[in-house]
Amino acid sequence: MPSQTHPIDPVRYGTEPAAPARPIAAAPSAVLSAVDAHAEAAIALLSDLVAINSINPLFPGIDRAAVIGGETRCTDLLGERLAALGAEIHRVAPDPERTNVVAVLKGAGGGRSLILNGHLDTVAPFTPERWISGDPWKPTLKDGRLYGLGSTDMKGGLVSVVLALQAIRAAGVRLKGDVQVHAVVGEETMSHELGTSAVLEAGFTADAAIVVEPSSQPFPLSVAPVSAGNFNLEITVRGRATHAGNRGAAIRPGGEGASAGVNAVEKAILVVQALQTLEEEWGQTKSHPAFPTGFFSLVPGVFHGDAGVPSVGYMADKATVGYLVWYPPGDTADAVKAEIERHVGHAAALDPWLRENPPMFDWKSNWPVADTAEDHPLVRTLVDARAAVLGPIPRGRRETWSLNAVTDASFLEAKGIPTTVFGPGNLRFAHAVDEHIEIQDLVNGAKVLALAILGWCGVAD
Repeated sequence: MPSQTHPIDPVRYGTEPAAPARPIAAAPSAVLSAVDAHAEAAIALLSDLVAINSINPLFPGIDRAAVIGGETRCTDLLGERLAALGAEIHRVAPDPERTNVVAVLKGAGGGRSLILNGHLDTVAPFTPERWISGDPWKPTLKDGRLYGLGSTDMKGGLVSVVLALQAIRAAGVRLKGDVQVHAVVGEETMSHELGTSAVLEAGFTADAAIVVEPSSQPFPLSVAPVSAGNFNLEITVRGRATHAGNRGAAIRPGGEGASAGVNAVEKAILVVQALQTLEEEWGQTKSHPAFPTGFFSLVPGVFHGDAGVPSVGYMADKATVGYLVWYPPGDTADAVKAEIERHVGHAAALDPWLRENPPMFDWKSNWPVADTAEDHPLVRTLVDARAAVLGPIPRGRRETWSLNAVTDASFLEAKGIPTTVFGPGNLRFAHAVDEHIEIQDLVNGAKVLALAILGWCGVAD
């Protein structure tokens, strides 16, 4: 499809011709210097991307017509920027109104290929009036930070990729292996079949991949080759609706009991309490050396119950509680489901009403575990590149950590592509008021990525 964005401004984005090729020994220092030289242009690109409303149209509560096209405007802008660096630009769009861009920079041959993956869709902001600029789509630079929706999650990561590739080109370095940039849609709603998986199915694969999500825990720019699996679970409990004045007859000794009414809200609270007990148990039984203590958890995020009308004049006929369940690598999705259903079933068996009217489980989605071995050559390449830019990890600390969120790394690995997460930004500020990214974090991330690209793909003579 034709481009939908303005031509690249060579002054704003720093798209000057490449320098003559440099000897291999000089490549790393020349590339690092070029990152600093092109940082201002990268900030300009990030500002332009943040200014585009690219809310995922499948995000809960969003009107598709109000936001459709924003993702494509972002991928087109990024595609034009990468085309200016000499990349072949391809478009993949299972949904014609939501376009993924793949930029392929061909190597000289003889090296390993690499995917650099990131999404350009965002979540919906809340309380926009509380943002520092009063507008989530008004990029604001202050105190070395760029504020705006998507700055950390994760337009900043993709801009760090552009900055790294711009620096490699400006330093006159030619790679042996191919580099692909996958700028995709749909990640925020696990719509990988419209984004990352669609691009892979179209034939754009490689020897390894880096997903440039913000890998900020336990310290900035951590190397994170593993992430937990999660479930989106909804549990529904039925009650017997009646006038609230019948509560005494329903619950007091000598009353009519369930025949007078059953409050579904209170029965759902029993389910929540049972899962809190299981969560405490998980704190002892589920662990992983790369994850912080207590990460594997059952998080109740939504609770609703009523008699079909939003009035406290009734005892509720139905109650629903929504959970996000985090489980560790090594546990299968089926085993986790069975454990939760078994635990709730035991608790329900102790209650006369729930014994006869057991809770109903709706396992809405499962985001698979991502887990690449920490001794994989890609992971070691990133660890070494990080140490070259930021110094080695202190003695006694791990060199790799978990990502305490989910990413499209899961779906890259599902296609047999070893993947790790590494990128600028701070996960604590993702999906939050005043989301922002540290400019120095973005620049340092680009330097690490540039060295990792050189190390993985190889440098041609």
